[in-house]
Amino acid sequence: MFLSIYIKEKGGGYILLINERHQKILEILQKEKTVSTKKIQESLYISEATVRRDLTKMEQKGLIKRTYGGATIVESLSDESSFIIREQTQIKEKKKIALKAMDFIQDNTSYFLDSSSTVSHLLYYFPHFKDLTVVTNSFNNAMILLQNHNSKIYFTPGIVYSRTNCVLGADSLDYIRKFNCDYFFFSCSGLSLNQGVTEASFEQSLIKKEMLLNSKTHILLADHTKFNKIFLCGSCNFDDIDYIITDKEPDDNYLKVFNKANIKLVIA
Repeated sequence: MFLSIYIKEKGGGYILLINERHQKILEILQKEKTVSTKKIQESLYISEATVRRDLTKMEQKGLIKRTYGGATIVESLSDESSFIIREQTQIKEKKKIALKAMDFIQDNTSYFLDSSSTVSHLLYYFPHFKDLTVVTNSFNNAMILLQNHNSKIYFTPGIVYSRTNCVLGADSLDYIRKFNCDYFFFSCSGLSLNQGVTEASFEQSLIKKEMLLNSKTHILLADHTKFNKIFLCGSCNFDDIDYIITDKEPDDNYLKVFNKANIKLVIA
Protein backbone atom coordinates (compact mmCIF):
# COMPACT_ATOMS: atom_id res chain seq x y z
CA MET A 1 0.00 0.00 0.00
CA PHE A 2 1.36 3.44 -0.92
CA LEU A 3 1.70 5.80 2.01
CA SER A 4 1.33 9.48 1.10
CA ILE A 5 3.37 11.98 3.11
CA TYR A 6 2.92 15.66 2.27
CA ILE A 7 4.91 18.84 2.88
CA LYS A 8 3.93 22.40 2.12
CA GLU A 9 5.39 23.88 -1.06
CA LYS A 10 6.16 27.53 -1.72
CA GLY A 11 2.97 29.16 -2.87
CA GLY A 12 0.72 27.23 -0.52
CA GLY A 13 0.25 23.80 -2.17
CA TYR A 14 1.14 20.48 -0.57
CA ILE A 15 3.50 18.00 -2.25
CA LEU A 16 4.65 14.46 -1.63
CA LEU A 17 8.07 13.98 -0.05
CA ILE A 18 10.68 13.33 -2.72
CA ASN A 19 11.33 9.62 -2.01
CA GLU A 20 7.60 8.97 -1.91
CA ARG A 21 7.17 10.79 -5.22
CA HIS A 22 9.90 8.72 -6.86
CA GLN A 23 8.26 5.52 -5.67
CA LYS A 24 4.88 6.64 -7.00
CA ILE A 25 6.38 7.58 -10.37
CA LEU A 26 7.96 4.11 -10.57
CA GLU A 27 4.60 2.51 -9.77
CA ILE A 28 2.98 4.47 -12.61
CA LEU A 29 5.77 3.53 -15.03
CA GLN A 30 5.57 -0.15 -14.14
CA LYS A 31 1.94 -0.15 -15.27
CA GLU A 32 2.19 2.23 -18.21
CA LYS A 33 5.84 1.64 -19.33
CA THR A 34 5.84 5.18 -20.77
CA VAL A 35 4.16 8.17 -19.15
CA SER A 36 3.89 11.88 -19.92
CA THR A 37 4.99 14.67 -17.63
CA LYS A 38 1.42 15.96 -17.66
CA LYS A 39 0.02 12.64 -16.41
CA ILE A 40 2.54 12.56 -13.55
CA GLN A 41 1.53 16.12 -12.63
CA GLU A 42 -2.14 15.19 -12.56
CA SER A 43 -1.58 11.92 -10.67
CA LEU A 44 0.64 13.39 -7.95
CA TYR A 45 -0.78 16.95 -7.85
CA ILE A 46 2.63 18.56 -8.28
CA SER A 47 4.08 21.25 -10.52
CA GLU A 48 5.72 20.66 -13.89
CA ALA A 49 9.03 21.95 -12.51
CA THR A 50 8.90 19.41 -9.68
CA VAL A 51 8.19 16.58 -12.13
CA ARG A 52 11.12 17.60 -14.32
CA ARG A 53 13.49 17.73 -11.33
CA ASP A 54 12.32 14.32 -10.13
CA LEU A 55 12.70 12.72 -13.56
CA THR A 56 16.19 14.17 -13.94
CA LYS A 57 17.29 12.75 -10.57
CA MET A 58 15.68 9.39 -11.29
CA GLU A 59 17.43 9.17 -14.67
CA GLN A 60 20.77 9.97 -13.01
CA LYS A 61 20.20 7.01 -10.66
CA GLY A 62 19.42 4.72 -13.61
CA LEU A 63 15.80 4.25 -12.56
CA ILE A 64 14.17 5.61 -15.74
CA LYS A 65 14.94 7.07 -19.16
CA ARG A 66 13.74 10.57 -20.04
CA THR A 67 11.76 10.99 -23.24
CA TYR A 68 10.38 14.05 -24.98
CA GLY A 69 7.53 15.13 -22.71
CA GLY A 70 7.84 12.31 -20.18
CA ALA A 71 9.71 9.17 -19.15
CA THR A 72 9.91 5.43 -19.81
CA ILE A 73 11.27 2.21 -18.34
CA VAL A 74 13.45 0.52 -20.93
CA GLU A 75 14.05 -3.22 -20.86
CA SER A 76 17.44 -3.72 -22.43
CA LEU A 77 18.57 -7.16 -23.56
CA SER A 78 22.11 -6.36 -22.43
CA ASP A 79 21.69 -3.97 -19.50
CA GLU A 80 20.49 -5.35 -16.17
CA SER A 81 17.74 -3.33 -14.51
CA SER A 82 18.48 -1.38 -11.37
CA PHE A 83 17.80 -3.36 -8.19
CA ILE A 84 15.47 -0.57 -7.04
CA ILE A 85 13.29 -1.10 -10.12
CA ARG A 86 13.32 -4.89 -9.75
CA GLU A 87 12.49 -4.59 -6.07
CA GLN A 88 9.36 -2.55 -6.87
CA THR A 89 8.12 -4.82 -9.68
CA GLN A 90 5.63 -7.75 -9.40
CA ILE A 91 5.77 -7.60 -5.59
CA LYS A 92 2.60 -9.65 -4.97
CA GLU A 93 3.70 -12.37 -7.37
CA LYS A 94 7.18 -12.57 -5.85
CA LYS A 95 5.77 -12.87 -2.34
CA LYS A 96 3.47 -15.72 -3.43
CA ILE A 97 6.39 -17.52 -5.07
CA ALA A 98 8.59 -17.01 -2.01
CA LEU A 99 5.92 -18.45 0.29
CA LYS A 100 5.68 -21.56 -1.87
CA ALA A 101 9.47 -21.87 -2.04
CA MET A 102 9.58 -22.03 1.75
CA ASP A 103 8.52 -25.69 1.40
CA PHE A 104 12.04 -26.44 0.14
CA ILE A 105 13.87 -24.98 3.14
CA GLN A 106 15.01 -27.43 5.81
CA ASP A 107 17.05 -27.29 9.00
CA ASN A 108 20.78 -28.02 8.72
CA THR A 109 21.05 -27.30 4.99
CA SER A 110 23.13 -25.01 2.77
CA TYR A 111 22.06 -22.61 0.04
CA PHE A 112 23.48 -20.64 -2.83
CA LEU A 113 21.35 -17.49 -3.33
CA ASP A 114 21.67 -15.22 -6.35
CA SER A 115 21.15 -11.45 -6.19
CA SER A 116 17.59 -11.42 -7.57
CA SER A 117 14.82 -9.46 -5.89
CA THR A 118 12.57 -12.55 -6.04
CA VAL A 119 14.96 -14.57 -3.89
CA SER A 120 15.18 -11.72 -1.36
CA HIS A 121 11.48 -12.21 -0.52
CA LEU A 122 12.21 -15.82 0.42
CA LEU A 123 14.77 -14.84 3.06
CA TYR A 124 12.13 -13.47 5.44
CA TYR A 125 11.09 -17.10 6.05
CA PHE A 126 14.58 -18.28 7.00
CA PRO A 127 14.09 -17.44 10.73
CA HIS A 128 11.68 -20.40 10.91
CA PHE A 129 14.61 -22.80 10.42
CA LYS A 130 17.82 -23.71 12.27
CA ASP A 131 21.46 -24.08 11.29
CA LEU A 132 21.26 -22.75 7.74
CA THR A 133 24.35 -21.85 5.72
CA VAL A 134 24.08 -19.29 2.92
CA VAL A 135 26.50 -18.30 0.16
CA THR A 136 25.46 -15.19 -1.75
CA ASN A 137 26.80 -12.34 -3.87
CA SER A 138 23.94 -10.01 -2.90
CA PHE A 139 24.31 -7.15 -0.40
CA ASN A 140 20.55 -7.06 0.04
CA ASN A 141 20.32 -10.79 0.81
CA ALA A 142 23.14 -10.59 3.32
CA MET A 143 21.58 -7.61 5.10
CA ILE A 144 18.15 -9.26 5.33
CA LEU A 145 19.70 -12.35 6.89
CA LEU A 146 21.86 -10.33 9.29
CA GLN A 147 18.80 -8.46 10.57
CA ASN A 148 16.39 -11.38 10.79
CA HIS A 149 18.28 -14.63 11.30
CA ASN A 150 21.41 -16.18 12.71
CA SER A 151 22.31 -18.07 9.50
CA LYS A 152 25.96 -18.61 8.75
CA ILE A 153 26.56 -16.21 5.85
CA TYR A 154 29.39 -16.40 3.32
CA PHE A 155 29.65 -13.32 1.11
CA THR A 156 31.57 -13.45 -2.15
CA PRO A 157 34.44 -11.03 -2.82
CA GLY A 158 34.77 -9.25 -6.15
CA ILE A 159 33.72 -6.12 -8.01
CA VAL A 160 30.91 -4.13 -6.40
CA TYR A 161 28.02 -3.18 -8.70
CA SER A 162 26.05 -0.62 -6.70
CA ARG A 163 23.30 -0.27 -9.30
CA THR A 164 22.38 -3.94 -9.02
CA ASN A 165 23.35 -4.31 -5.35
CA CYS A 166 25.71 -7.23 -5.86
CA VAL A 167 29.31 -8.41 -6.27
CA LEU A 168 30.55 -10.03 -9.49
CA GLY A 169 33.78 -10.99 -11.22
CA ALA A 170 36.57 -13.58 -11.19
CA ASP A 171 37.11 -13.42 -7.43
CA SER A 172 33.43 -14.17 -6.86
CA LEU A 173 33.61 -17.20 -9.15
CA ASP A 174 36.73 -18.55 -7.42
CA TYR A 175 35.06 -18.13 -4.03
CA ILE A 176 31.89 -19.95 -5.10
CA ARG A 177 33.99 -22.94 -6.23
CA LYS A 178 35.06 -23.48 -2.62
CA PHE A 179 31.52 -24.54 -1.63
CA ASN A 180 29.13 -27.40 -2.29
CA CYS A 181 25.57 -26.45 -1.33
CA ASP A 182 22.41 -28.50 -1.01
CA TYR A 183 20.17 -25.99 -2.83
CA PHE A 184 20.45 -23.13 -5.30
CA PHE A 185 17.59 -20.62 -5.33
CA PHE A 186 17.74 -18.25 -8.28
CA SER A 187 15.69 -16.14 -10.65
CA CYS A 188 16.40 -14.83 -14.15
CA SER A 189 15.87 -11.97 -16.58
CA GLY A 190 13.86 -14.17 -18.90
CA LEU A 191 13.12 -17.69 -20.09
CA SER A 192 11.99 -18.97 -23.45
CA LEU A 193 11.38 -22.25 -25.22
CA ASN A 194 14.28 -21.82 -27.65
CA GLN A 195 16.94 -20.21 -25.46
CA GLY A 196 16.20 -21.55 -21.99
CA VAL A 197 17.10 -19.26 -19.06
CA THR A 198 18.80 -15.98 -19.95
CA GLU A 199 20.31 -12.92 -18.26
CA ALA A 200 20.90 -9.34 -19.36
CA SER A 201 24.33 -9.43 -17.69
CA PHE A 202 27.16 -11.71 -18.82
CA GLU A 203 28.76 -11.46 -15.37
CA GLN A 204 25.53 -12.51 -13.65
CA SER A 205 25.16 -15.49 -15.98
CA LEU A 206 28.65 -16.70 -15.00
CA ILE A 207 27.81 -16.48 -11.28
CA LYS A 208 24.65 -18.51 -11.77
CA LYS A 209 26.43 -21.14 -13.86
CA GLU A 210 29.01 -21.61 -11.11
CA MET A 211 26.35 -21.86 -8.39
CA LEU A 212 24.54 -24.45 -10.51
CA LEU A 213 27.69 -26.53 -10.87
CA ASN A 214 28.32 -26.55 -7.13
CA SER A 215 24.83 -27.35 -5.82
CA LYS A 216 22.62 -30.44 -5.75
CA THR A 217 19.05 -29.14 -6.21
CA HIS A 218 18.27 -26.19 -8.49
CA ILE A 219 15.10 -24.16 -7.93
CA LEU A 220 14.15 -21.36 -10.33
CA LEU A 221 11.78 -18.69 -9.00
CA ALA A 222 10.20 -16.82 -11.92
CA ASP A 223 6.92 -14.92 -12.10
CA HIS A 224 4.82 -15.09 -15.27
CA THR A 225 6.29 -11.87 -16.73
CA LYS A 226 9.66 -13.62 -17.21
CA PHE A 227 8.24 -16.11 -19.72
CA ASN A 228 8.74 -15.62 -23.47
CA LYS A 229 11.63 -13.20 -22.95
CA ILE A 230 15.15 -13.63 -24.29
CA PHE A 231 18.12 -11.64 -22.97
CA LEU A 232 21.76 -11.39 -23.96
CA CYS A 233 23.38 -14.33 -22.14
CA GLY A 234 22.29 -17.87 -21.42
CA SER A 235 22.71 -19.01 -17.83
CA CYS A 236 21.32 -22.55 -18.04
CA ASN A 237 19.18 -24.98 -20.00
CA PHE A 238 15.96 -26.49 -18.73
CA ASP A 239 17.81 -29.78 -18.16
CA ASP A 240 19.77 -28.03 -15.40
CA ILE A 241 16.65 -27.17 -13.37
CA ASP A 242 14.88 -29.42 -10.87
CA TYR A 243 11.96 -27.15 -9.91
CA ILE A 244 10.35 -24.03 -11.35
CA ILE A 245 8.09 -22.06 -9.03
CA THR A 246 5.88 -19.48 -10.73
CA ASP A 247 2.59 -17.70 -10.09
CA LYS A 248 0.67 -18.77 -13.21
CA GLU A 249 0.67 -21.96 -15.23
CA PRO A 250 2.46 -21.42 -18.56
CA ASP A 251 1.05 -22.65 -21.86
CA ASP A 252 1.15 -26.27 -23.02
CA ASN A 253 4.37 -25.84 -24.99
CA TYR A 254 6.24 -25.01 -21.79
CA LEU A 255 4.58 -27.87 -19.93
CA LYS A 256 5.80 -30.32 -22.58
CA VAL A 257 9.36 -28.98 -22.43
CA PHE A 258 9.38 -29.03 -18.62
CA ASN A 259 8.07 -32.60 -18.60
CA LYS A 260 10.75 -33.71 -21.06
CA ALA A 261 13.44 -32.08 -18.88
CA ASN A 262 12.00 -33.73 -15.74
CA ILE A 263 11.26 -30.32 -14.19
CA LYS A 264 8.68 -30.27 -11.44
CA LEU A 265 6.47 -27.23 -11.96
CA VAL A 266 5.04 -25.63 -8.83
CA ILE A 267 2.29 -23.00 -9.07
CA ALA A 268 2.16 -20.54 -6.17
